[in-house]
Amino acid sequence: MVTVREETAVDFESTALIATEAFGSKTVKFSPARMKWLYERGFGQGSAVVAAFDGDKKIGQIVLLHQKVCLDGRTVIATQLIDLFVLQAYRSPALVRSLYKEVERLCEAGHIRIMLTLPNEKSASLNARLLKLRPFLSLPLRAGVSLWWPRRSGLQFSSRLDALPRSEAIKLLSGFATPASENGPCWDAETLLDRISDPTCDYAAHATTNLLLVSSLRKMRGIHHVLLCGFFARPQARVTASETRDLIRAACRFWKRPVFVYAGINESLPRLPGFAIPIRFRRPVLVQLRDFDSEEASVRFDRFQLTDSDFV
Repeated sequence: MVTVREETAVDFESTALIATEAFGSKTVKFSPARMKWLYERGFGQGSAVVAAFDGDKKIGQIVLLHQKVCLDGRTVIATQLIDLFVLQAYRSPALVRSLYKEVERLCEAGHIRIMLTLPNEKSASLNARLLKLRPFLSLPLRAGVSLWWPRRSGLQFSSRLDALPRSEAIKLLSGFATPASENGPCWDAETLLDRISDPTCDYAAHATTNLLLVSSLRKMRGIHHVLLCGFFARPQARVTASETRDLIRAACRFWKRPVFVYAGINESLPRLPGFAIPIRFRRPVLVQLRDFDSEEASVRFDRFQLTDSDFV
């Protein structure tokens, strides 16, 4: 008999195998180490795994990745839906509804205020119909080329954070903790450091007096590029366009690649990096959101970047 319940002890080795099989793509292979990191430490507040079982055999799941969000000067409890999959032989509308029903129950029991997700085309309509998630943000993929050196006078740090002792890395990041006055996901130094500690990826940090950039080397459609994962401004600082340029130049110089990519919104930047890639080449990233306190679509974010998703 198929049942749905919260899984309190996740076997990451078997879950990664099930997820890889469920997606059925030769290019998608789930990593047990990444799943464990993401579910336990990636967003600073742990997670809840809603799993489907046929007897004792796990056949699918959906994950609530807990985090904090700042809204109008106060911190609220939020969760992000990720990793929805069901093995092909067990897929049915009834099972999907059961998974979503348990998600909603856990959110209400946990007094979660905000639910959000970055869905693919298939799950977007399910999210809307079964969980009342609405389109919230559309983030075009932006790209550019940087061939110049950063100004030495403006750059204070440019290196991999895992090269530093944890205490020194936290000290560096502490000046760029997100303030409660800025609407968006909340990050302090420790949670941000854990966020950029994915065991399957490499990250670097680049900082000026007023601005921090987290970057990573990635490959898309055969092209190596520098992914600008997120910018974080020092609270109450006025960021200049030259600081943004210096950090992008530093990231491209560090990774030895001139092409950079960014997706997100950030009101602290004078302008977003690069130029939007036309929709015919790359669809914008859709963010869906539900506010459990209100049926009105009144929530507004000042900042939402790839570091705020499980994409990086």
